[in-house]
Amino acid sequence: MYASGQVAHIQVEPAVTAAPLLRVLVIDDDESVGAAIKVFLARRRCRTELASGAYAGIQALAHSSFDVVLVDLFMTGMSGLDAIAYIRQRSAVPIVAMSGFRLRSSLEPVDYLRTALQRGASRYLRKPFSSHELIEAIDLSLPLHAHSGVLLR
Repeated sequence: MYASGQVAHIQVEPAVTAAPLLRVLVIDDDESVGAAIKVFLARRRCRTELASGAYAGIQALAHSSFDVVLVDLFMTGMSGLDAIAYIRQRSAVPIVAMSGFRLRSSLEPVDYLRTALQRGASRYLRKPFSSHELIEAIDLSLPLHAHSGVLLR
């Protein structure tokens, strides 16, 4: 109780907005895939940027830092495999390769997802993938000391 004439001073703390857990770059020329990943990761407080191809992704990496990069392997222009090799030469950022093709064709017996690992990807995802597979691939690609496990909780 306050005596008459006294004013109560209440200090209101500013609302605390939770910071994003991860900054994710999605490099995919299929806008629907990128948009779906962005919506899903937003629910997990990730800040996701979309790049519509390898060149746009490389530009994004030149101007911002990311905790993880998701790269489609088959895009017009520069391929995802070439983008992975280019990124890996310049950065240690974890890379998750994505593709709907394991083998491009029966005439071309190359396992592109394994090739992505050889070029420097940390993990790979075969499209279509589930939300659980996406989270697991991202989480397992992160260094143990960084954010590992934060998305799976």
